Amino acid sequence: MSDYSNKPKATGNLFQNGYKTKQNHPDYKSTITINAELLKEMVNAIKVDKRRERGVDINITMWERDSKNLTKNPVTGESEYKKYFYTSIEVDEYALKNNSAEQQATDSVVAEASVKGETFDEEDIPF
Repeated sequence: MSDYSNKPKATGNLFQNGYKTKQNHPDYKSTITINAELLKEMVNAIKVDKRRERGVDINITMWERDSKNLTKNPVTGESEYKKYFYTSIEVDEYALKNNSAEQQATDSVVAEASVKGETFDEEDIPF
């Protein structure tokens, strides 16, 4: 079992958007800083990624929480604990390993076919 406490991750809080005035404005808003350790892991994931379209899959998890301080509700005028989401972001290592394995399998099928002189489109591969 992995030790998740030592994995680089970024955390933050996602609050309801108090400045929402139009339907297309977001319901929740936050800024999360990606620390250098997580950024290095993301760059390393891209370097070892064997897929043709490189990218990093990110896990985003959220927990609904109540703030510790009472705030006044602008609509009702009553004091209440403001709800927010505690958010964590980290590299999805499971997806990275699976995507890499799929690309390696595709590459080996293509390489084997080229040795045999066969030609086919990648669309012929069932995965």
